[in-house]
Amino acid sequence: MYSIEFIGTRGRRRVIAETALDANEFQQIAADLGVVPRRARKTGLVAAREAVGDEPVETRWNGKETEARATTGDWIATTLDANLAPLRDDEGHKNVYVIKAARFPELYEPTGQTTPDGAIYRSKGLVEAIRVTGGFEIRAPWGETQRASNGWLLLNGGEVYGNHRDTFAATYEFIEP
Repeated sequence: MYSIEFIGTRGRRRVIAETALDANEFQQIAADLGVVPRRARKTGLVAAREAVGDEPVETRWNGKETEARATTGDWIATTLDANLAPLRDDEGHKNVYVIKAARFPELYEPTGQTTPDGAIYRSKGLVEAIRVTGGFEIRAPWGETQRASNGWLLLNGGEVYGNHRDTFAATYEFIEP
């Protein structure tokens, strides 16, 4: 279940969901916002390494976005910029996140390159994206709250999660029909 709040006088809308969203809710949010989801491809690369034991990972982008716990076999991914350096926010934090072990091979393929943050991988698939100018506060598929003041909701397979506006702009491109 979700709700849409209006923020400020410009009618910016924010999506709130206390439970993980599914593909049907993603489509309904698009309808409620009066937008058509856009197909996008992740162009940015990631450096990834397998988690060893139980590792807490905090995803930050100019503030805390979410946190997750990686367990043995999960992957800890670091978003890379065009020069293969870790993408950092205004406070200098690396953009890192957890990908569950079972999902990683579905989502990424190796490039044969490495960095200090792990081997470099490229994304395999496409996502559907909805712009949410007022941001979101949603329950991510991994169970933690995910938030951003301005961003995109992404449908990847059956999972819906958020992506901050700046990281989306740095790592995705739209695919025109």
